[in-house]
Amino acid sequence: MTSPSRRPSRRATRTGRTHRAFTAVLATLGATSIALGALIGSLGSAPAASAAADPAASGDIVFTLAPAAGGIVTSGSALALTVSAYNPTLADLGGGSVRVTTSATPLADRTATRAWLAGEVTDDSRTETTLAETTLPAVAGRATTTATMSVDSSPLAAWPAGVYPIRADYSSTAGPTTSRSVLVVPAASAGGGVAVVVPVTAPARTTGLLTADELTKLTATGGELRDTLDAVAGTNAALAVDPAIVAAIRVLGSSAPASATQWLADLMSLPNARFALQFGDADLATQIAAGLSAPLEPLPLTPYLQTRDFPSATGTPTPTPTTGTTDAPGGTDPADAPNTDTDTSTEAATPAPSPSLPTTPTFPTLAELTDVGSSLGAVFWPASGSAGDATVAALAAASGLTLLDSRAVSDARAPSSASANGGRLLVYDADTSAALGIAASSAGAPARDAALAAASAYGQFASADAGEAPVLVAVDRASSFPSLRPALQAASALAGRAAVGIGALTAAEPAAVTLNAVPDDAERTARLHALLSDEGDLESFSSILQDPLVLTSPERAAVLQLTGNGWRSATEDAAQKAVDDHRAQTRDTLGAVSITPPSDITLAATSAPLAFSVRNDLRWPVTVILYATRNDPRLIVQNTTTVEAGPAQNTRVQVPVQARVGSGDSTLDLQLRSITGVPIGDQVPVNVAVRAEWESVGLVVMLTIVALLLILGVVRTVRKLRRRGAPAQIPDDLEDADG
Repeated sequence: MTSPSRRPSRRATRTGRTHRAFTAVLATLGATSIALGALIGSLGSAPAASAAADPAASGDIVFTLAPAAGGIVTSGSALALTVSAYNPTLADLGGGSVRVTTSATPLADRTATRAWLAGEVTDDSRTETTLAETTLPAVAGRATTTATMSVDSSPLAAWPAGVYPIRADYSSTAGPTTSRSVLVVPAASAGGGVAVVVPVTAPARTTGLLTADELTKLTATGGELRDTLDAVAGTNAALAVDPAIVAAIRVLGSSAPASATQWLADLMSLPNARFALQFGDADLATQIAAGLSAPLEPLPLTPYLQTRDFPSATGTPTPTPTTGTTDAPGGTDPADAPNTDTDTSTEAATPAPSPSLPTTPTFPTLAELTDVGSSLGAVFWPASGSAGDATVAALAAASGLTLLDSRAVSDARAPSSASANGGRLLVYDADTSAALGIAASSAGAPARDAALAAASAYGQFASADAGEAPVLVAVDRASSFPSLRPALQAASALAGRAAVGIGALTAAEPAAVTLNAVPDDAERTARLHALLSDEGDLESFSSILQDPLVLTSPERAAVLQLTGNGWRSATEDAAQKAVDDHRAQTRDTLGAVSITPPSDITLAATSAPLAFSVRNDLRWPVTVILYATRNDPRLIVQNTTTVEAGPAQNTRVQVPVQARVGSGDSTLDLQLRSITGVPIGDQVPVNVAVRAEWESVGLVVMLTIVALLLILGVVRTVRKLRRRGAPAQIPDDLEDADG
């Protein structure tokens, strides 16, 4: 017996939701804080988008020092410093003291800044100055505590322009912990502007297009795509838009969610310059490493379109065919469609007269579905740190502009407008862009402000390298951007420069540069090879369909999504599992059409049709050819039989066979092939026992029985006639009486 569950009160529900939301925010804050030091410290050698360690797993206290205002020191205003401590354990953490120090000796360059932020250098040779001291109260398990200190910035503003180290030492019951950041005394602006590129992408996925429910969540108020669009409104940021997002909205036609339709309208009305990323933000460097001569393109998206969603579409009338078989509806899922046997001995489809013939709608083209309103033409943007000379050389053949991070350029001071290996380049500062990406993806203010301080420091170096030429930065890709607006505000005023559009860089004369060789990602390349191999098999298999696109188009879209740069921020296990699951689905599709293995057959005649069954688990009808091959000359078999198999059902097919001998055992090999000769499914052997003499024996027996019946009938008839024609005999007693 099952007892009824009790429904929680609304107050309890709200309290539980609030507690869960607060816990999630704290966990995000802790993970972001851990990622901050590791990522900023490794900007010169690894992509910024990588999975952060789980603080709960390590049990380490996450301590963060965050200067306000991007760490920029200005005379006449106080400098606010925030320190925060996140306790990932369940046990309470006692309070502790915090001491913040700095040094009047600036960091020499960006290399020294990276090393400082990563904790790879000590400050034994520096004279430290205490800026502030405070005490952090006790921290409960899975909770965060913060404290803010105000420092007189006038003495600091008098220091020479440069980037200065700052450190906070936290002494708690868990032991000493240190967090590092930087302060920036700005130099006089060198002139020139700063341009920013922002990616507009969806979270990593395994299927070709976002669903209506996913679009509703992403584009509604508070959704990731909605927040990104609101953050860039009113800025000069150039937008790098994933065309799979706009295509997912447009293919839904009138069924698209209202929030998604409004989001698309707002995107297309923005005055910002923009360009299209690869479909699904597919990884360009991995495609080149896999040996592709050009980046993959999506196939026509017509399988995603439904006539009911495009009521205004018009077309030419087409007759409705009628057939002698009853097939499951084409739009019925295989699991729901009836599994019935049908005979292929039906007449060819003939047009049935109808007073009103249906029309074939004119759907939007692929170009119309994926249009993002690009004003920059073809632009390729490989993930930061993934592309080098080989990738640029391959992309140059595609006649596009390549957006490249400065780590790939050998020149110490890489110009933003450049050319190399026959390709036109726009080079963005890698260190600043990585810090901006961390800041934009940070959910908590301390981690965001610490990243913005690092961005200010690297921006100072980038500005000095560029001189009067414009500087280009990009917000590095991330799964979401809860703090994108503050990151863009900081980027738009980087090193005191004025925000400009990206057109200022594309119009500039490119300078020739030398590119570094960047090693390929072996794991991602191997996964793409496997996906492309499966796609080739599926393309061959799709020749059994009237419209192969119903299989090949979603498959290409899924391959591009699985190769997307969004998976770079996932763990290797998660990325591999996504590919493995998709490949398993592909194998299921390849095995959806096959011959149902028959039992042994006894042929009791010199000629007779043998019946077999073809299974079709697809949602669409297929056309296959059944090849029957004999293994010895005792049988004469029809070699090929065309089979029209309905969707989600078994179709019965008959193959004529003749026996040359009266008795014997033989074998037939059955194989399905497409009309182009592609094998479909495995070859199936069938054992045939020929007993043709049984036909003669049976005939003799039947003739004998018939003859006996005839003889018996004649005998009975004669006896009846004789009885009727014989004279009646008089009894003896009557004969004596008469005498």
